[in-house]
Amino acid sequence: MVENDGVARKVGAEVRRLRRYAGYSQQALADRIPVSQSALSDIERGRAHTKKDQVERIDHILTARGRLVATWETQHEEYIPPEWYKQVPEMERQATEIQDYNPLVIPGMLQTEPYAQAVIRAGDRVAADERVQAKARARVERQEVLHHERPPFFLAVVDETVLYRRLGSPEAMRGQLGHLREVSAWPRTEILVVPSRTWDHPGLDGGFHLLKVPGIGTIVYQEARSTGSVSADPKIVDTHLGLLGHLRGVALPPDQSRILVEKAYEEYS
Repeated sequence: MVENDGVARKVGAEVRRLRRYAGYSQQALADRIPVSQSALSDIERGRAHTKKDQVERIDHILTARGRLVATWETQHEEYIPPEWYKQVPEMERQATEIQDYNPLVIPGMLQTEPYAQAVIRAGDRVAADERVQAKARARVERQEVLHHERPPFFLAVVDETVLYRRLGSPEAMRGQLGHLREVSAWPRTEILVVPSRTWDHPGLDGGFHLLKVPGIGTIVYQEARSTGSVSADPKIVDTHLGLLGHLRGVALPPDQSRILVEKAYEEYS
């Protein structure tokens, strides 16, 4: 028996939903599997794991046409970073400068693990808890480069609205804003905030990540919901360097930006 297991809960909830839709009582379905009614109750309540062959049996009995099996498989997928993503951490480790802009959330290089989990969960509400946790850990591990003896210069430009976009619990938001406040005081890190009342905001087309890598030059990395791209094309790089310059021009200087972060942080005190 398991306690508070996200995978078991989601599979169990789908078993219960499909059983009721098919018109089976718990006892009737238990008799056909066959298992005891208490065992089926534990499955539906997320207090017991199911094996794939058992899920296939239940799917067949309930004429679910593979829906239950698909739920089980989705919840048991191992998170493996896509190929385009694997290039980024290595280049970040080599970079002498990292510049980041995200109009919707705190940039990944500055996210705490609870906040990262909330961001990932908001974008994929059916993902297994283990998958969300693995993606969040991978994101946080990339931040190690900022703690090296000679870390790269790091610049993050964020929208003021991001500071108030609630993701996860109040504790997660407080922890994230507290971390942002702390990072803003690091010697080789600069956090700039674009005020929410900015006219003709230049960064509405989406976020991007610029890396200056010795021997390669400057590259730009962009990520969408399930895809991403890395480019060293001079035209693309120049476009984003120019855009970053515009963003820096409309953002507040570091000391005033820190005041906005502090103000948002105090809302969760």
